Amino acid sequence: MPGRRLLFIFLFLAMTSAAQTELRDYSISPPGVGYAADGQSATIAFTVTNQGGDAVEASRIIISFIQSGLIAVEDELPILRAGEARDFAISLPLGDLPTEDVSFRIEAGLDKYELAGSPIARNNEQRFLVNKAEALSGAVSPPDTETPLRLYDLWLPIMNLGFNFLGDGVEVNDSRYSNNDLLLGFGLLLVALFCLWLISLILRLVFRRPPKFEVWQPPYAANSWYDPNSIQGRRQSWQFHAQNSNISAAPVPDQVTVIKRLTDVKGVVLGGWKIKSIRSVQYDIYGRISRSEMVMPLKVITALNRIAQRARTLDSVALRKAIEPIAKRLSKRALSAIEKQNASLWIALDMRFEGPTGEARILFELYQYRDDAWHQIDQWEPELAQVGARLPEHFTFTLNGQFPGESYREFKRRLVEDVTQLLASLFYHQEALEPEVPPAPEAQNTPTTPAEAAWTPADTSGSDDETDAG
Repeated sequence: MPGRRLLFIFLFLAMTSAAQTELRDYSISPPGVGYAADGQSATIAFTVTNQGGDAVEASRIIISFIQSGLIAVEDELPILRAGEARDFAISLPLGDLPTEDVSFRIEAGLDKYELAGSPIARNNEQRFLVNKAEALSGAVSPPDTETPLRLYDLWLPIMNLGFNFLGDGVEVNDSRYSNNDLLLGFGLLLVALFCLWLISLILRLVFRRPPKFEVWQPPYAANSWYDPNSIQGRRQSWQFHAQNSNISAAPVPDQVTVIKRLTDVKGVVLGGWKIKSIRSVQYDIYGRISRSEMVMPLKVITALNRIAQRARTLDSVALRKAIEPIAKRLSKRALSAIEKQNASLWIALDMRFEGPTGEARILFELYQYRDDAWHQIDQWEPELAQVGARLPEHFTFTLNGQFPGESYREFKRRLVEDVTQLLASLFYHQEALEPEVPPAPEAQNTPTTPAEAAWTPADTSGSDDETDAG
């Protein structure tokens, strides 16, 4: 007889375990709170869903205080089949509650099948607030307007997303995603990122502009077979020293300096030439400071090119008036990259030009200071290397930084004046002058001093050979 009983118990346990091959998994939705018209009770509405296998036993629904853990309401949770959901509305008395917010915890199905604190029981618990003052004031909150406090492994409040990390996937709010779904989504994300990168690469290759200030090489031919003491040799060596079209050397007797002008075949200043880019950068005795470099916007370049086209028709007053707004924008942008403690350093203003070969013209002029004035003693065009259809040129101007005893505000105003004067002198139209012919030395054909070598004029017989700076 006892053996039969043991056999019956064994068969019952086997059938129970077979029925429970797929464990039940209860889940409770975020509860909504509504108040009765008399304000003496609250109705807690929620839904319990079985996301696992069929349940074999009934369970309990417990509403308790979070702070003290005391049970406020307890109700029965009947057996739910796999996939079944059932709605509940439980009345919660408010008689002894304080008037401020009170936090409650609602638990559904926490028993021996879903142990409290286990991974499978994470979605069996929710939290909510009850406010007796709102209930007494007659404010009735519909169940779907209450924002519950739910437990999540990871909560993102800004995006209102909660994550529960399960053994077979991830639960996002009330949606479950298996490992296969996650792998598929990750693969699609990688494909989308690769397509975006490929599109951005194509757009950069199509619309990318070349660097505004590449390493610049002078377009002049460097001929090493010229005698350094010949006219062609001296001209070629002077081309290395020409920086721009302004005479910036000190007015010292017998001082010699060289400049270069950009004209067209008719002699119009900047005729046929266009400004391609402008940049400003500070420098000291050790070289240029790269962090202070500032490339000017295209609007400034376009405005300067427009002024260059009509500069010949403007007098000095009208020319300065047209240039001053551009000088203000240029100065403001240049100062934006300069630190105030380094404002005393010099500022280099680089300008790149470009003109059609055959129409654009580069003209070098050699000057000497004597009789309290600068006198032009030579003028020539360089021999050009293989430059293609466009002829490049580069000017560099120097602007003074902040002077000792000068405030930063005064420095900013003066910088605008300096830039205005510089650009006006660049556009100022000056007819090409014939070089002066100084008295030729008697008793020798080759100059013996540097000053004589500098101002020795071109051969009056009219040679067509003209050299360039390398």
